[in-house]
Amino acid sequence: MRIETLRIGAAPIPFRFSFTHAAAARNQAENVLVEARDADGRVGLGEGCPRAYVTGETVAGATAFLTERRAELAALQDLPALKAWIEANGAAIDANPSAFCAAELALLDVFARQAEQDIEAFLGIAHTPTDLRVSAVYGAGGAAAFRVQSALFGLDGMRTAKLKLSGDLARDRARARALARRGAVRLDANNLWPDAGAAMTALTALAPFAWAVEEPIRPRDWEGLRRIGLETGLAIILDESLLTLRDLAAAPRDIRIVPNLRVSKLGGLLRSLSMLVPFEGPVIVGAQVGETSILARAGLALARAAGARLAGLEIAYAPLLLSRDVVRNSVGFSYRGAVKWCSSAAGLGLDANATFQRALFA
Repeated sequence: MRIETLRIGAAPIPFRFSFTHAAAARNQAENVLVEARDADGRVGLGEGCPRAYVTGETVAGATAFLTERRAELAALQDLPALKAWIEANGAAIDANPSAFCAAELALLDVFARQAEQDIEAFLGIAHTPTDLRVSAVYGAGGAAAFRVQSALFGLDGMRTAKLKLSGDLARDRARARALARRGAVRLDANNLWPDAGAAMTALTALAPFAWAVEEPIRPRDWEGLRRIGLETGLAIILDESLLTLRDLAAAPRDIRIVPNLRVSKLGGLLRSLSMLVPFEGPVIVGAQVGETSILARAGLALARAAGARLAGLEIAYAPLLLSRDVVRNSVGFSYRGAVKWCSSAAGLGLDANATFQRALFA
């Protein structure tokens, strides 16, 4: 069924509270949104989250890419055509992954609705009985913010944690120690240190309280990451260092590597699913801070595809972090981090609300 319109927008939704890590401090969402509508009125929703420090993208640049490519993207009429376009335009997607992600999700949503299947059935993803639970994610903000987060997550019964490092070793060590009493902890440095030598003092002190560290040094410093993994015993989580399959192939083989698969930074759900094929170990399904339920729903499909290999889940924070969502049926989590989503509606199963509609400008 022909795509009649492809509309583009952005929704800088304010956060309920600011969120801080070593690379950025945020108090509102940064995203691009896409609505695809077919000739029978079916609507698909898409989202991408441009991040200059991850993919080099901005909201303005992502919007420009989508505007320039609007006609050729709208001409894609089914899943085989979409896959062929991805194959033929890899370099363009590599340079604009979150922008393309927004368009791809909107198109997949429409195509799955046309097939009257949910996104998992449409893409051949099994609805496994895996118990999907979200990790508690702690920012690198001040003591008061950490106490509030700790109290809220503690009341919710959430045991596994991801801790954003601040660079203040005494503070980070105290927080890691406290969280380790509840359950497994992984550290996220957001490229805090310039090299392995600068990182080793802190990571050696933190290693007794964590099983992994994410992006401690400059992206793709493979030898430095190898040294950290060997000397601390920590698994190395790849995030900013992992944007394409080429990055995954370049990662060291003699340390524990855990890919952080974020649908937006990888250029959409199909490219994210492709990361599961050549890599057999544990993975994390992550999220950009400030994602709405659209990307959370895509992350849920990816987590289901990962199945028993899922070592951490960071989606579904929109109801907690955003002052409002862009859909009426948000993807969230409940006690002990259990994902709250059970719809069997076709496509992504999401319905745009007034915030989404107001965001569309063309």
